Order: sequence, then structure tokens, then C-alpha cells
Amino acid sequence: MKRGIVSAFLLCAVSAGLAANKPNFSGTWVLDKSKSFSNGPGLDQTIVVAHDGDRLKLEAKVVSPRGEQLINEEYTLDGKDVEFTPPTPPGGQPPPKGKRRAAWLPGGRGIVVVDETTAQTPNGPVPTTVTRKWLLSPDGATLTIDYFIDRPNGGGESKRVFVKK
Repeated sequence: MKRGIVSAFLLCAVSAGLAANKPNFSGTWVLDKSKSFSNGPGLDQTIVVAHDGDRLKLEAKVVSPRGEQLINEEYTLDGKDVEFTPPTPPGGQPPPKGKRRAAWLPGGRGIVVVDETTAQTPNGPVPTTVTRKWLLSPDGATLTIDYFIDRPNGGGESKRVFVKK
């Protein structure tokens, strides 16, 4: 009996310690192009993140040869699917429908965000899955976001490495 109580106490202590060690992504982050790859030429990005517990809000400015895009997103890191409205594609197509799931990685060492969208095209519905894995360096100065994109006609991977401003 005593051994069970000690084991339960240790499990709670370890769980509390892991929860306390979860990274906080808050800050202003600027893309380091020299450490990033597969993002297309001329891409620049700045992200402002406000992170409190299981809620994360970001405002991003992405500049590419196609112009400037502003992105505002919020994630609740509980692993539950929520509906969201992805950006409308160019060409007058109807806006896609989407669901998003955001959660802590095992051990709370980072987060994963999965967007599943379906765009209606003249050739029928086109599903896309975009998975983003966020990791913070131990010193809190570098944010790495790995992107994995899966479409019926293929997919790809890119990495964006940001430094804290």
C-alpha cells in the first residue's frame, strides 16, 4: 500500500514538472532565411505570438513575390478538432472549409497544429492537410516550425527558423 502511494506521488510530481517545463512561444519572431529551406524565393516573415497556457494567438506578416499577406490565428492546445475558415484561394473559387487540431507534443516539448481543408474546384473537391510542428530552442532564442503539406497531387516539406527579436 505504501509503495502505491509513493508511486502515485512520484507520478504526480513528474507530471507537474513536465507541465511546468512546457515552452512559451510568446515574442516577436523574424525569419532567418539562412537556416530555413523550401520556402520559395523572396519569402520574408515576422510572427508576433502571445502564448498563455493552452492558448496561443499569432499575428504574422508574410511577404513574397506575390505580395503581402497578414495572418491572424488562434490555437487552443487541447487536441480537439475545431472548424475554421482558411484563406480564400485566388481565382474567385468559393472559400474552402477546414478543421484544425492543435496539441502539445509528447512531453510538452513543442506543439503540433494540423489543418485539414477541402477546396471546391471545377474538377471537384481537393483535400489538403498541412501539419506544423513548433519547437523552441532550450535557450528560448530560436523557434523552428516544420511544415508538412499533403495534397492529392503530391506534397512537400519546408522549414522556417525564426530568431527572437
